Amino acid sequence: MKSLFQKFISLGHHPDDSEEEKLRKSSLLIMSGPFALAAVFIWGPIYFANGLIIPGAIPFSYGILSMVNIVSFSFSKKYKFFRSSQLFLILILPFALQISLGGFVPSSAVMYWAIVAPAGAMFFDSVRRSAYWFGAYMLMVFCAYLINDLLPGYVNWNLSDRFINALFLMNVVGVSSLVFAILYYFVGKITDLNADIEMKNIALKEQSDKLAEMDKIKSRFFANISHEFRTPLTLILGMANKQITKQAASQDEQKDGLMIKGNAQRLLQLINQLLDLSKLESNELKLASTKSDIIVFTKNLFQQFESLASTKNIKTTFNGHGLNDRHSYQPIELFFDHEQFQKILTNLFSNAVKFTNGGGTIAVEVNHEKDTAKEKNVVTIKISNTGDGIQEDKLQFVFDRFYQVDSDSNRKYEGTGIGLALVKELVELHGGSVTVQSNLGVTSFEVQLPMNEDYLKEDEKVELKNPDFVIQVPTTAENIVSPFAIVNPEEVPDTDKEGQLDVLIVEDNQDLRSFIKSILQHDYYVIEAVDGIDGFEKAESLIPDLIVSDVMMPRMDGYNLCKQLKSDEKTNHIPIILLTAKAGRESRLEGLELGADDYLVKPFDEEELRIRIKNLISIREKLQKKYRQESGLKPKEVKVTSVHQKFLKDLKEVVEDNIENELFSVDDLGKAMAMSRSQIHRKLKALTNQSATTFIRNYRLHRAADLLSQQAGSVTEIAYQVGFNSQTYFSSSFQELFGCSPSEFKHRLK
Repeated sequence: MKSLFQKFISLGHHPDDSEEEKLRKSSLLIMSGPFALAAVFIWGPIYFANGLIIPGAIPFSYGILSMVNIVSFSFSKKYKFFRSSQLFLILILPFALQISLGGFVPSSAVMYWAIVAPAGAMFFDSVRRSAYWFGAYMLMVFCAYLINDLLPGYVNWNLSDRFINALFLMNVVGVSSLVFAILYYFVGKITDLNADIEMKNIALKEQSDKLAEMDKIKSRFFANISHEFRTPLTLILGMANKQITKQAASQDEQKDGLMIKGNAQRLLQLINQLLDLSKLESNELKLASTKSDIIVFTKNLFQQFESLASTKNIKTTFNGHGLNDRHSYQPIELFFDHEQFQKILTNLFSNAVKFTNGGGTIAVEVNHEKDTAKEKNVVTIKISNTGDGIQEDKLQFVFDRFYQVDSDSNRKYEGTGIGLALVKELVELHGGSVTVQSNLGVTSFEVQLPMNEDYLKEDEKVELKNPDFVIQVPTTAENIVSPFAIVNPEEVPDTDKEGQLDVLIVEDNQDLRSFIKSILQHDYYVIEAVDGIDGFEKAESLIPDLIVSDVMMPRMDGYNLCKQLKSDEKTNHIPIILLTAKAGRESRLEGLELGADDYLVKPFDEEELRIRIKNLISIREKLQKKYRQESGLKPKEVKVTSVHQKFLKDLKEVVEDNIENELFSVDDLGKAMAMSRSQIHRKLKALTNQSATTFIRNYRLHRAADLLSQQAGSVTEIAYQVGFNSQTYFSSSFQELFGCSPSEFKHRLK
């Protein structure tokens, strides 16, 4: 029975119907089917049995017509016609019955059935159109009222009160049951649909949570995979540089090396672009905007492409003048992120050079104008180049990710469709827009930026320390440098001296560790550590002169290693260079805030690494000179301004407390400072370039000189007071440090 009912209510369903449409069709069948059956098998026979031929023929005819309509609907699926015809028949039938029975009383409120039409229209049609059906119902009721008194003169069946009352009861029960059945089914279905929607919402939320988690995993994957990519890239570029610069290399070997180097740089660029897109997707990319002259920035950056353009015989102009013309421009200052805006312009400039044919022109224009549509001041940067252009139907797609304009001209060049997508998102991050036009062989990209900084948050504004500094375009591996500790090789001091300095390399990748060692081993004694914990243990026990550490490592990363080393008194003086694939500003600042002395991004140039190490050692030598000059001061005269001076202050206090003890040794000093003999020796050597023994001796001698200047006793007495048990050794040591004997020193002060 249930399956038969399911088949009946799905007679008019179409495969393309929505769930709501199927519900309406089923509800209409639930109403019209019983209505037709009741008319044929109940109301018609009742009227016929009581001799009411015409009143019986009306519902019987309606029932037959309605059944034919249902069968037709099951084949045609024409819901609109089926709905309108059923509602019309239901509306007209009661009115016709009332007339045929002779008025309101003889028809036993049969007009009550007609209310099903406007009520049903709410379910089967629409709420708005149901008002029209209700208006038609009220009009028929009014008409029935007007002719009610006239009907008995024409129609009089002499019906008994019992028959009339029975019909009245059947009409009320029938209409009420039918309306309730429709409401019960419709509301039940709506409830089921709402429950289904709720379940789907829960499922969608779970899916959304999973997608969000997957997005986080993807972002972490991109960050981690960049490290994995950059490490072999560093090795590839390093080996390629060696092959290129090797004197014995043949021309073919140098050519191969240049090809390896060029492709490695291309791979690095793609990795960086993918990482930027990943950060933009996860809203992790924040601006660090400074107020600068956009004209100077754009022109300086464009000049980096001049040599590349000249090799293709391409003419370049800037604001209508030759790129190298000495022409003054009115400054246009606004807030923008130098690093991110460099990526925008570099992509646009490189595309212009790539797609401009030999003998063509590239023109760059920077203007300050008023955007009348948005009523605000804007800066426009327009980059135009001659060439084959872009087809009009494909212009709308050029900023889509991974889209390639599929023409013979463009397919000559490599491309991933990442660059322009990144340009668009970075420009929009600056509150601006980018558009493209291409016609008559000229393609123009126009970047528009707002002059005001309303789009920026407070933490996105930073102060530019060097207003004249412009980031260079990393067209080769040699130019890929960190913005920290920019060095001039001519100013780097020579560190050659007796004995090699110790450099600790902390790197989990064996190949990269070996490569760094090969760079440094000619100038330094290299110690290797395989991870952060191993690095910390070796740094604490061996006290190296400098540490080069990777950031992403197992067991302990470079940040934690740096933090522990800088918080440990034994190792806080050691300069640390962090070496990492994380090129983001936040990552650099995190490392520097933890005390790192420098930060180098993979892939790095080996000459740059050497220079940075020399710079840090040069700074340390200046500190050594400063601390050597202070080493003779009394503890109370030392103003504590750093952890290193605090260490020296504590050291001097220990020596001062034991200055008369001739047996006081380096071992005793180490015990008092909770350090081993080798640790205190290497730390003192690093800070003052003195051994621990020399430090104790010189401190005693400075105290002796102080006592001699105060005429505190004879030379012999003072020698014993400061811990010397040999007058000869005291005199020779004093002569070595001050250039005169104790007696001469005392005599000069008289």
